[in-house]
Amino acid sequence: MVETNEGDTGNQILQIMATEHFVLQTARSATIQEANQRANLFLTSVSSATIALAFVAQVTQMGRPFVLFSLILLPCLYFIGLVTFMRTVQVAIEDMIHARGMARIRHYYVERSPVMQRYLIHSIHDDSSAVRVDKGLKSSPWQFFVTTAGMVSTINGAIAGVFAGVVATSAIGSAITPSVIVGLLTFAASILLLRRYHIQAWVAAEQRLTVRFPDAATE
Repeated sequence: MVETNEGDTGNQILQIMATEHFVLQTARSATIQEANQRANLFLTSVSSATIALAFVAQVTQMGRPFVLFSLILLPCLYFIGLVTFMRTVQVAIEDMIHARGMARIRHYYVERSPVMQRYLIHSIHDDSSAVRVDKGLKSSPWQFFVTTAGMVSTINGAIAGVFAGVVATSAIGSAITPSVIVGLLTFAASILLLRRYHIQAWVAAEQRLTVRFPDAATE
């Protein structure tokens, strides 16, 4: 059995922590890349579908074939947006967990050498402040809409609104005002439901995490 002194053990722990920090940083980069790729795929699908609808509308003079084509295409597009939204929420949660893991490692560095805290700009607490401090953010209800998930949910809500408007128009005739109202209500309902899912998923993920080094200032 090889004997090691306390200094050697401390150096090994520092190496392990540094390696773990690198792994978590790489994982965070991967989550950001996946979220961007998912969003790009969704936006490309929306763009392609919009062009296809424009061609069909021009050929059919906004007739019955255009309505049928819209009723087939828009639900498929909404499904793509829905799974994209759900995955971007999952990716954001994964990124949050990685950020808290990195905060724990920084906390260990400060425990080993308290003077380091003066030079660290990121959080050393593994609570909700770990993500906000890393990104320089404050809690705001509007922050959701500038995230990838928020952007996807807004566009998806517009798709749902257009679909509902087309259905209303085909059902009640050429009256525009009722169709617009139905579309706007569907748009708002879709965003609110997806926002509720986002909050519930985020809260559930935070409740499953154990906070070992909370920030006393936020308690």
